[in-house]
Formats: sequence, C-alpha cells, structure tokens
Amino acid sequence: MAALGRIANDDEGLGLAEDEDPRIRRVYQRLRTLTIIAALTMGLGFFAVMSVIAYRLVKGSPAGAAALPKTLALPAGARVLSTAADGGRLAVTVEEHGRTVVHVFDLGSLNPTGRLDIVPAAPDAPPLR
Repeated sequence: MAALGRIANDDEGLGLAEDEDPRIRRVYQRLRTLTIIAALTMGLGFFAVMSVIAYRLVKGSPAGAAALPKTLALPAGARVLSTAADGGRLAVTVEEHGRTVVHVFDLGSLNPTGRLDIVPAAPDAPPLR
C-alpha cells in the first residue's frame, strides 16, 4: 500500500496527470480520428451493399418469366437436325424439302433474326477445303 502511495506521489510531483500529457492526448485524438474513419467506411460499404440488393430486387427480371414454355414454329414438313445456343441466339438446323436451312432466333423472344440456306454446289465448282 505504501508503494502505491509513493508512485502516485511521484506522478503528482511531475505536475501532470495521465490525461493531461500532450503526447497521450495526441494519441487519443489520432485513435478517435481513425475510429471515425473506420466507422464511416464500414457504414458506406453497408449502404452500398444494401443498395445493390434493393436495386436487384426491384429492377430484376422475374424468375418465373424465363421458365415459361415457348413454342418455336417451323415450316411444315421440316425435320430438326441439330440445335445450338450461343449468347443470346439459338441456331436450329432444319431439313426442309431436301434442303438444309439454318434458322437463327433471338433466345429471349424467339423472334427470327436470320436464315442461312445451304444448297449443293454445281458439279464444276471446286470442293471446299
């Protein structure tokens, strides 16, 4: 007990309490500044994440609309040879009346965007290599 009283008397002998030391005040001020900056950064990040979530909930396309079945109409007597999807397009290779035709459709709306007729070459044409 006497030792504690002696240490307390030594601090009083300097004339400065621990909170009155300018170095400690600068450290506390720096700590407060860094804490405020960290809290504001975390608050801004939280606000950004919540904003993105709210935007996607409000502006997102309904999940049920993409799963609705759609019908793709092909010419009568056509036989599908193959299909391929790439990006936002659907290519359907069809055999119509002995000719091979590639129909290209928009994948979202199934509207036709192009057509490629594949016809046999003339007998005197050079072969493709």
